[in-house]
Amino acid sequence: MLSSTDPIAPINQPSINEPQIDELRPKPLNKWLIIAGFSVLLGVNQFLWLTFATIVISTQAHFGVSEFLANLLTLMFPIVFVLLAIHSGKILDNMGYKKVVSCAALLMLGGAVVRWLGAEHYWVVFIGQLLIAIAQPYITNAINQVTADWFDKSQIATVTGVIMGGMFLATALGAFASPPLIAALGFSGMLLINVVVTAIAVAGFLLVIAEKPRQHHLAISLREVESLLHNKRLWMISITIFIAMGYFNGLSNWIAPILAPRGVDEATAGVITAMLILGGILGALVIPLLSDKLQKRRLFLLIATVVGAIATYPLLYMTSGISTLVVSFILGFFLLAGYPLLIAAAEDTVHPTQAAKAVAMLMMLGNLGGVVMVLTMQAVKGVTNSWPPAGWVLIIAVACAIFFVLQIKDRPTNNPINRPLEQ
Repeated sequence: MLSSTDPIAPINQPSINEPQIDELRPKPLNKWLIIAGFSVLLGVNQFLWLTFATIVISTQAHFGVSEFLANLLTLMFPIVFVLLAIHSGKILDNMGYKKVVSCAALLMLGGAVVRWLGAEHYWVVFIGQLLIAIAQPYITNAINQVTADWFDKSQIATVTGVIMGGMFLATALGAFASPPLIAALGFSGMLLINVVVTAIAVAGFLLVIAEKPRQHHLAISLREVESLLHNKRLWMISITIFIAMGYFNGLSNWIAPILAPRGVDEATAGVITAMLILGGILGALVIPLLSDKLQKRRLFLLIATVVGAIATYPLLYMTSGISTLVVSFILGFFLLAGYPLLIAAAEDTVHPTQAAKAVAMLMMLGNLGGVVMVLTMQAVKGVTNSWPPAGWVLIIAVACAIFFVLQIKDRPTNNPINRPLEQ
């Protein structure tokens, strides 16, 4: 196994008669077009995930099922993601993102069609939702590969921020689009609109996607893959994203009951959540750009966690009216912008051939964090018989994240070819 300081073996220079790698690269219309196609596909996957998140009561009534089964259509996604995260990372690194994400996109489209065809039958819709959930890690975990393939390391956080900004927008649409669509078109009509949107996204992705030739001589062994588990910096990043995604899931799931004692109804809580996501979209575009310009990750991650620790208390327990919306926007602007920075920091940490596995590790722990935080807050509510104390779980968690962020030291911009395989 390579040591923490040993670079990978040097690559032999091609002879004068061998084609240069640049000559073999495809000539896409525009690398930003590739990013746009991937971002829309990723966003639509998020959109489909949250189809039933805000219509639990309607779903129960439509299918005649329990609250648990209605919720399971949404809750299955983080569970499936955790189960398939590592496998998806290995497949992406071994086969490349063009083939894998294309197959996942078609699987996602198939799932959307199955949901529509079985709109009157719960278990048919369940199967369709399961197909979409299976596709998710094979799409999401390609983020680092797609960005690193077409952009310099100094631009990674900026490009990732653009992708994540689109994902946050799709998350907001997915959470709030279903009720008005059902009111206008009915349950089946709502699912048909989902099919049309998915078909457009998949077709657009397949038309624009391109991948640079893979350098097979850089392939890594199973032993070197396992070295990721001994990478301290990657673990600090992973634990931080475990807390961050847990925070977002916990807040978005339970903000309505936590605010209810202050006279905030579900509709207003939805607006507050929308302001949080809107702030996150803007922050994901601005803060990673500054991070790339200054080549600083830890500084902006530290700002994000400190603002999160400070702003959560007034959001949940003190503010009212316009001030609540302002605090929510500020919280989203700084805290949600930390997601693309964490993904970019992971890319800084590992060799390019390990990028998908590193992101898989992050996303696996992030989704696990979402499940753990939601259940922990529900457990606190059960013990105290009140929702407001559960908000302290969020405050304590994001405060703890400050310690882990301080362990994530900035890395200088290096040629990725000379980056060691394990740190």
